[in-house]
Amino acid sequence: MSRLTRIELEYRIEPEMRQFCGSIFFTKSLETPHGNITANGSFGLVDTGSKKLLVTCFHVWDEFQKAHRENPDLMMCLFLDKGNPVPFAPDKPIGEDQKYDLVTFDMESLLTACSKRKFYLLNQNPPPRVKIGDAVSFIGFPGNLRIELDDDLWIGRKPYAMACCSVDGLRFHLDISKVETPPDQFGGISGCPCFLVREGKPIQLVGFATSIWTNYLSFTHARCLNSDGTIKTQNV
Repeated sequence: MSRLTRIELEYRIEPEMRQFCGSIFFTKSLETPHGNITANGSFGLVDTGSKKLLVTCFHVWDEFQKAHRENPDLMMCLFLDKGNPVPFAPDKPIGEDQKYDLVTFDMESLLTACSKRKFYLLNQNPPPRVKIGDAVSFIGFPGNLRIELDDDLWIGRKPYAMACCSVDGLRFHLDISKVETPPDQFGGISGCPCFLVREGKPIQLVGFATSIWTNYLSFTHARCLNSDGTIKTQNV
């Protein structure tokens, strides 16, 4: 399956993907979102069999640390369920790797807030390799869909389906030059999980969005995740 119809994407694939992902944002205040949100990104939820993890980009975590040093009131928050966002203040990551631009966190302390989310069972569904031409899909939470009100915050989501155009070790890439969203409006999808889509089969987690270069969106393959939550530092 190299292409998905809009109906297939919105009514079959998106509901499956949505339970494993969400948005992450930095704010100076949860009581008054308007004017206090400094940035937003995305995350995926993974169960390795040993750890329940939140996975996002290294650069998201790095940017938060730098901003927090300048403004100690800045908080990192997650939309895990319907309703209010949850402050997320981990002491440190379980795994982090700047080269592959991924970071992982233990979610044990926030499991009660995840009742409307699921952790993708990575140990039961090992991520397959991605080949050129494979159909993949993901949900982005781009910053241009963020609405800040005086007493409320809404971060919109948008599903995408594309074919892999190139593979480079633990990275694979999608050509976004022909999608309706301009490349400069993809900001905010960093860290979102990406899934392989095949006709008649469940979706399979294969990677996480990391960066955009000209008209190409890059992902790091999910097989870099070890069962203890650390990150492999070489191609496997």
